[in-house]
Amino acid sequence: MLKSLIFKKPTTLKKMKFSQLFNAFSRLFTRSAIFLTFITTLSVAYSADLSSAGNFFQDWLTQTNGATAGWFGLAQPLKTYGLNVTGETKELYSGQLSGGLPNQPKSNWDGEVKLKFQYDFEPLFGIKGLTAESNWRDRYGGQPQAEAGTYNLFNPTVLSGNQGVRIMTQQLEYTTPNKALTINLGWENPYEQFLQQPLSKMFENNNITQAKGIGGQAGAGIPVYSNKTGKYVSYTTSPVPWNSAYAAWGGTLKVKPLKNTYIQSGLYLAISGTSATVSTPYSPTDVYPYTSVSPNYLGKLKPSGYNNTVNTINGKGQANGTGGTGKYVASPYTSHGFNFQGSSSFQPNGYGGNYNQNGLYNVNEIGWEPKFGKSQLEGKYALGSYIWGQNNTSYTPTTWVTGQKKPTAFSENNLIWGLYLQADQQLYRAKSNDPAKPSKNGLYSFNEFSFTPPENNALPFYFQTGLVYKGLIPKRENDSLGVALGAGFYSSYYNQYIDSQNQALENNYGSKYNATVPDGPAYVQNVNATTGKPATTTGTGSKKKTVPAYTSYYEYLPHYSSTEVIEGFYNIQLTKWASLKPGVQYIINPAGNGTVGNDVILQVVAKVTF
Repeated sequence: MLKSLIFKKPTTLKKMKFSQLFNAFSRLFTRSAIFLTFITTLSVAYSADLSSAGNFFQDWLTQTNGATAGWFGLAQPLKTYGLNVTGETKELYSGQLSGGLPNQPKSNWDGEVKLKFQYDFEPLFGIKGLTAESNWRDRYGGQPQAEAGTYNLFNPTVLSGNQGVRIMTQQLEYTTPNKALTINLGWENPYEQFLQQPLSKMFENNNITQAKGIGGQAGAGIPVYSNKTGKYVSYTTSPVPWNSAYAAWGGTLKVKPLKNTYIQSGLYLAISGTSATVSTPYSPTDVYPYTSVSPNYLGKLKPSGYNNTVNTINGKGQANGTGGTGKYVASPYTSHGFNFQGSSSFQPNGYGGNYNQNGLYNVNEIGWEPKFGKSQLEGKYALGSYIWGQNNTSYTPTTWVTGQKKPTAFSENNLIWGLYLQADQQLYRAKSNDPAKPSKNGLYSFNEFSFTPPENNALPFYFQTGLVYKGLIPKRENDSLGVALGAGFYSSYYNQYIDSQNQALENNYGSKYNATVPDGPAYVQNVNATTGKPATTTGTGSKKKTVPAYTSYYEYLPHYSSTEVIEGFYNIQLTKWASLKPGVQYIINPAGNGTVGNDVILQVVAKVTF
């Protein structure tokens, strides 16, 4: 039984790698903890008459140090030596009611386990303010984004990105006794230190809770001439990694010149290709929704690793351009986080892939954290900027190259930069039974806007706004009700680039017969160099006949406009360490270009801290 729970197929511990063992046991622990927690919570927590055995469960349910009761009593002894260990598990079920892509699972189950080790140097070494921190994570489950058909930033859940065991932030931090200066160094992620908006993390959509509009598809890619194909091949570049998975060598300095004002700056290594998030299925001609095809191909993603410029369907409903000798580019597994050496050197293979490079990554932020009125309503207002120092190519202009059927973007830029503005404010504070201790309940708002130059980013404009009410229902002071709106607006330069890619030529540019394909990108057979006619001859004698060569045309890839998501939830805090959160997402124009119906997604999240 244990073996079937842990392993997908029979194997031996001797043959298993560390990551496989960690995956197996963490998932067994997660599901066991979730099951035990909610069964006992729902059956015992509100029982009026408890037996002696029930009293044990009541004590367990009312404790404040997690589902494991402080690591089964070990937490407090460890703290006396300076070590604090915490963790949490999340399990999310999502079911899509309408919209999205066909031929994809309507239901998905995703999960996450996180562990944090923090060591305080004061108990044993007497160094006050110095700590060491180590973070680890495991994610697993399905891919709701594939069903929803969303642009990658609007993924319905962050749990489907960067799955597998991953090493996270590993750093040393020192804070002065007056809290006026904080400095940390190590294997760091600026996402964990800048643009901190705790209320947004109560939501599940990737853009609202995590990306906040930062990290859209960055440029057309770096063109490299291939001796294998005799053409320029564009290698994709990494977008700004504004997510929980990124980490690189660097440091952060935070200074508080006033009690409610701070300035912080961080400098890190910019490593390409280390964040294995699920990318959008809607890069030009990477999927099959743009032509009339066999129903079993509608909505299908291009097979991972294939790099063909166009994927078409022949008369039999079979996919063209999904393989071929020498045209498979294996995607490296980068979802582990152990990229301590930086990105490997770029090795062109002739058929595309990732453009590996290293650079510098800088983030800066200035913030004001006031408290207004007699109720001391808490606010946070921040202005930040980021520079992702990696070479890229702007979407426009594009240039026709002799011998090729599509124009290529050559205009390079040295970095991606952007700005963000955050404005969070508590709007109402509920009355407290203890005048000396202000209530945390009340109405809170959070707002954010981000911008990056549209020449080099597919989603240059984004804003979100949300409301969270803590303790709305009497006797449920620890529950929360939330609603949020996020909206992203796509680049006109990206649409110009799409137009240029739609202009496929029947012959190579520079030939005498280079008419533009009338219906968009196509897989075209070789054209007779003297006549310019794609014709073939069949039969002999009186049955000899010349017929046009078979061509499968796509429609033009539509322009992108905007995508919006509205998400609502009610978080039921069952105990201090367990919660159940039902919610709903409504995603408008998920693909951004009108090809996918609006999504209605129901979800429920179970969370346990330990």
